Amino acid sequence: MKTRIFPVETEEIAYRRRRRKAKRANVLKAFASEEIHHQLTGKDLLCPDCQQEMKEIGSCPVRQELLFIPAQIKRLDHIQHAYKCQCCSLKNTSDKIVKAPVPKAPLAHSYGSASVIAHTIYQKYELKVPAYRQKNDWQKMGLPITRRDIINWQIKSTEYYFKPLYQLLKKKLLEQKFLHADETTYRVLESKTQKTFYWTFLSDKQAEKPITLYHHNPHRSGQVAIQFLGNYAGYLHCDMWQAYGQLAQATLVGCWAHVRRKFFEAVPPKASDKSISKQGVRYCNRMFALEKDWGNLSNEERLRLRRKKLAPLMREFFNWCRKQKTRTLPNSKLGKAIAYSLNHEETFKHVLLDGRLVLSNNLAERAIKSLVIGRKNWLFSQSFNGAQSSAIILSLIETAKRNGLDPEKYLVYLLSNLPNESTLTDKEALSAYLPWEKAAQANCR
Repeated sequence: MKTRIFPVETEEIAYRRRRRKAKRANVLKAFASEEIHHQLTGKDLLCPDCQQEMKEIGSCPVRQELLFIPAQIKRLDHIQHAYKCQCCSLKNTSDKIVKAPVPKAPLAHSYGSASVIAHTIYQKYELKVPAYRQKNDWQKMGLPITRRDIINWQIKSTEYYFKPLYQLLKKKLLEQKFLHADETTYRVLESKTQKTFYWTFLSDKQAEKPITLYHHNPHRSGQVAIQFLGNYAGYLHCDMWQAYGQLAQATLVGCWAHVRRKFFEAVPPKASDKSISKQGVRYCNRMFALEKDWGNLSNEERLRLRRKKLAPLMREFFNWCRKQKTRTLPNSKLGKAIAYSLNHEETFKHVLLDGRLVLSNNLAERAIKSLVIGRKNWLFSQSFNGAQSSAIILSLIETAKRNGLDPEKYLVYLLSNLPNESTLTDKEALSAYLPWEKAAQANCR
């Protein structure tokens, strides 16, 4: 019997892999350097054979390594200088004395300076380290503060400085035409109900002045959305929670990711490709594939293609849902997925009204995820004041990040400058501290 030899197929790699050594060298190059010389001294300079002193003939770098320098606390002594006018003092009965201005501290008679408070906020809301675990690090550096100190600093800073800026950001947000919204549960110990809720409202991906706001409330009713958004008349991406339906003037835009998720959850473990639930998933996948292809187009061109290609596909999907409705049990997962799609058909079609609208509400879900990850670490808030403070602080952090700022530097910037403003009710003066303004962009990157 002859053995058949099949030709071996070879695949040619068209890309060039970047050398790992070169990448490491580029990273190390970004850090300031300090040389450490390893030399022979004393008896080590003597030749091991003839015991004569050896002469240095050169040196070469052997390795590069990074040195971690732990955080330090340094005391700054503010010395105020006074000046006396000799001329005016001779002419008047009292001396004319002028003192140099001294910037105010964010909290008087407190260890909490602008940089210290900002770092506690950064640790909690960005690194998700609760206050009771932070105190050990501060005490290790010699600062005898407690968990209560850290929480009080954050609540008072919010009340004095951050809240007016938050209100201004809210006003700017409601002026935008395209928004996203979502909500999640939270726990407050002093609450009479077992659950309270965090809501998030944020501008769309294309916004020139991106804003992300969080709002805490004991309830999840439509009144919360009405109180926050008022008479908002733009487009609102959301899930189909009934609270948003009470917004009389807003145009709701349904999330197709939720539709896809419901059909995906209805797929049986060993379903064939012909199963109804898989067909529903494929319809959604086709829509998202079209949107991905149109991602770099202008809003006008995207809208034209949506009306030409996406609109017929949506009609086909909803007609398919109507046919399948009679073949499924209404209380099954598949029946509920079909009913969900048909009950909100017009809302899901609203994405065809404008090229800036998007198929999913993932932007809001990613924003709420930042809070959810934090909730897993600090678990709850003791009071409503603490929960509201967290909402405002998170709003400033996420808005700063969306505007390309370092959130900790931005908080230091606010806490260093806002205490020296004559009044924080002056919206014109407060507007200078918004994260897209030139001063913030120059100081906080």
